[in-house]
Amino acid sequence: MENLITEIGLWVENILLYTGSIAILLAHSIKGIFNKKISRNLFLQMEQIGVNSLPLVSIISTFTGMVMVMETVKTLSKFGGEIFAGGLVSVSMIRELGPVIVALVVAGRIGASISAEIGSMKITEQIDALEISAVDPIEYLVSPRLLASMIMMPFLTLIAVFLSIMGGFIVAVFIVHLSAIGYMHQSLSFITVKDVIVSIIKSFVFGILIITASCMEGLRTTGGAEGVGKSTTKAVVFSFFLIILFNLILTAIFYFVK
Repeated sequence: MENLITEIGLWVENILLYTGSIAILLAHSIKGIFNKKISRNLFLQMEQIGVNSLPLVSIISTFTGMVMVMETVKTLSKFGGEIFAGGLVSVSMIRELGPVIVALVVAGRIGASISAEIGSMKITEQIDALEISAVDPIEYLVSPRLLASMIMMPFLTLIAVFLSIMGGFIVAVFIVHLSAIGYMHQSLSFITVKDVIVSIIKSFVFGILIITASCMEGLRTTGGAEGVGKSTTKAVVFSFFLIILFNLILTAIFYFVK
């Protein structure tokens, strides 16, 4: 029993330490956003986080819309409600799947890359060199990536939602032979302004979580090349966990708590 309590205590302590580290890094990074020098790396990071992620996000979201129509039409046909497949796709994507899918893609693609890049700089003492040169490594490395993710994640999410509806449209109209006008009407009529705002807020928060967790793991890297690999894995795992956790919290706040 004593060992169990000790293990639980250590687990809670680690969670609190990790949360505190995330909060401190985030606060420092937000402060660095207001530095005029951040614009030097901002557009490069916007390209890497947003533009370079767009092809993969587009493919996954389009296929997701197609699959959802395939799955739902068969079930809805039992009740004569095939036309509502469009509304189901749009609501599911705008509220939940769109922000989450984009966040998971960016976390797996960009989060791992950021952690590996900063981790390599850490073990080769390049970060120490920045500090010696009177350059704040947080403002130089983290702040541009944080601002870029805050800008690009909402755009990626809205594009993903649109493409998922179009993917469903292809299946619904050309394979299931539903009315094109009926499908688009149902898809758009179920989406509210609140849903769009919540989707943007979720993607905004997810972008912050991904960059903060990935950069923190990179900055904490030790142990050479093996340490870089471990940091990369941790960055992706922690990003995934935080995305799912905060998706639950935000969904509860906006749609469950009254």
